[in-house]
Amino acid sequence: MGLWRRKAHFIKELFIKLLDEKSYSKQRVLLREWLLEVESSGIKEFNAAITAFRNNYKYILNPLKYRHISNGPTEGFNNKIKVLKRVSYGVRNFTYFRNRILMVTA
Repeated sequence: MGLWRRKAHFIKELFIKLLDEKSYSKQRVLLREWLLEVESSGIKEFNAAITAFRNNYKYILNPLKYRHISNGPTEGFNNKIKVLKRVSYGVRNFTYFRNRILMVTA
């Protein structure tokens, strides 16, 4: 395995360690260390990731801080509508279709 692959694997393992950590304060420290490790690795494929992490640092920390908040219910709601659209292909009456969405998602 090449040196850059070892580095990339090590960086991935550091990120998994960061996500597995339960303490938010430790996660913040690990995220800073991870970013420094990625920058010092010299792997050009990570450059876009570094930029995205730097630009959105506080937004990336939010799901780590607020683990109890999830958009799962919203995604499930949207999925029900998508499935209903797929099943209702060819329905000509919009009012019927709208009422069916309201009935299924209520």
